[in-house]
Amino acid sequence: MTSSSRQVLITGASSGIGLACARLFLRRGDRVVAQYRSQEAPVIRLVEEFGTDRVMAVRADLSEEQGCRQATGVAGRLDVVVHSAGIWTPGAIRSLTAEVLEETFRINTFSAYYLAREACRGMERGSFIVIGSTAGERGEPEHSHYAGSKAALWGLVQSLAQELAPSIRVNLVSPGWVRTPMAQPSLAEGGREGRIAAGVPLGRIAEPEDVAEVVYFLADEQRARHLTGVDLPVSGGALLPMPRG
Repeated sequence: MTSSSRQVLITGASSGIGLACARLFLRRGDRVVAQYRSQEAPVIRLVEEFGTDRVMAVRADLSEEQGCRQATGVAGRLDVVVHSAGIWTPGAIRSLTAEVLEETFRINTFSAYYLAREACRGMERGSFIVIGSTAGERGEPEHSHYAGSKAALWGLVQSLAQELAPSIRVNLVSPGWVRTPMAQPSLAEGGREGRIAAGVPLGRIAEPEDVAEVVYFLADEQRARHLTGVDLPVSGGALLPMPRG
């Protein structure tokens, strides 16, 4: 399967990691179905830049099962699915509401199940890549609902990697802190970015393009042909044990 023949569905394509993935796949010759929920302008700019023959914009609410059907259905044949859409909201356990908890799991977790179900019904071969988070691997104080929603994705990926092999490879990419519109307000709080970067062995906050390159690698049927059921943490080494004393 050559890159120029691939049809790629990217969710959350209007911002952050999803937008960086869309741009990278388009620059390297793929056709992209760019899902968004409310931010239309960035996707329209992709259409204007790369053309309607290369970009198909689809507005769909992935918090609903029907929205997941819509996102996968408009594309026809799919060769690659990159599920990047997600939310990150405060949720200290003492004040966590049912609405916040349930919305987080609907968008971050349930959507991955529905998208996988719908996509793999029409995929003869291909790659399904889910964007997780290091929060799902080590937890995150005051964001247990987010960490839990991302941790669940690892179970999904390991299960589907076995169930859909050998025709469909299923992998997880788990970024740490990334300079996205979703994370920027937190990074800008009173020198917090410097403190976070100081705890990362590589000493920097990731850019969305750092994650997109790893996603693109996993989607490559030659370079990543023997990778399925893996979790690649794009964290600058943030999960490594810290030096003691």
